[in-house]
Amino acid sequence: MTIRRFCVLGLALVCLFGLVAVAQGPVTITFWHAMSSRHQPNLQKLIDDFTTEYPDITVELSYQGGYGELQQKINAAVVGGNPPTIAQVYENWVTPIVEILYPIGPHMTEEEKGDIIDGLVRSNTYNGVLTTVPFNKSIMVLYYRKDLVPIPPANWQEYLDMSKALTVDTDGDGTIDQFGTGFRPAANPEQFLNFLVEAGGSILSDDWSEVTIDNSEGLRAMEYAASLAPYSLITSDYMSSAFQANQVCMFIDTSAGYYYNNQAAEAAGCEMGVARIPMGPVNQKSMIQGTNLAVFDMNQTQAQKDAAVVLARFLLRAESTVFWAQMGGYQPVTKSAYESEEWESWVETHQYQQAMSAQMLDGFSQILHPNYGDIRYVIATAFEEVMLGEASPLEGIKSLALELEYLLE
Repeated sequence: MTIRRFCVLGLALVCLFGLVAVAQGPVTITFWHAMSSRHQPNLQKLIDDFTTEYPDITVELSYQGGYGELQQKINAAVVGGNPPTIAQVYENWVTPIVEILYPIGPHMTEEEKGDIIDGLVRSNTYNGVLTTVPFNKSIMVLYYRKDLVPIPPANWQEYLDMSKALTVDTDGDGTIDQFGTGFRPAANPEQFLNFLVEAGGSILSDDWSEVTIDNSEGLRAMEYAASLAPYSLITSDYMSSAFQANQVCMFIDTSAGYYYNNQAAEAAGCEMGVARIPMGPVNQKSMIQGTNLAVFDMNQTQAQKDAAVVLARFLLRAESTVFWAQMGGYQPVTKSAYESEEWESWVETHQYQQAMSAQMLDGFSQILHPNYGDIRYVIATAFEEVMLGEASPLEGIKSLALELEYLLE
């Protein structure tokens, strides 16, 4: 058999597999999600379109509350032996339960798998198998006031210089009223992780056997964060509130926050710009956030698992992920979506998306370690202590490493 005939036959078999759920007759699957009321109509529209194409598959959408509640309910359902057919999951939620998942990748074409943007392949791969697929993803970018920042900072030094110049006591009472930038260290340690990766650092070694955050790269990242502290509003509130109150001139936040940040800028009477995050010593990478889709292989019929895979593949289509991004403020998750005429036209009329798209295609995801939730909390604590001046960068990075070593044990 020639290679061409083999490939054609393989593609035909995969396409046939995608219709197995339909060929077996009507089937109902449950889809647990954490999408708030603003996103639910968009998700329902996608499901309605899916049902039109696959009328024999009924998808029961079930809102489970926020991400914390969703994780708790998934864990409880797994213990009880009755999980949903498909659900939104973060990477580290999957690691402890990967054995009871139905891998999606083996039931996708090579073209479909290769279409997923590079920064999201590794974070959905467990034991060498593409097990989950990306869904609602956002990327961290720089938001800034155009009236105060005509040209956004291109690198770390420019970011520091601008933050310093824009930090002023406007009414002369001895208290800073306007900060150049702002951080939410306790709530958003990903801001530090951007600096860490841009400095060439990492949290752990690739095999998770060693803590690597306390090397020269990690210290450099923490020292840079500390250098910004005097010119930063440190808060636990959403930065959009400070933006609206004219307390900050620029800040790093997720692309999913665009809607709220832009509302705040309009309320403050200023125009908001969006740029890639300032480039670090090694790269200009930014952290991708958001969940993936997992299909459960526990207490599900084969028809249900097949149908869930068909749904996952449908949501990865360029037109699906583009619609989801346009309506919900997320970013497309496939290369073909970014190359599609629909997305390119959207970017032309929504200039802020230029920076978001470029940043997304150069993004990195969270590590898959099952204790990442605890790891993230430890990083947030050390980051906050340093930004508040309660610890030096060296003290912060050393105590952070000790806590992480304890977690590894």
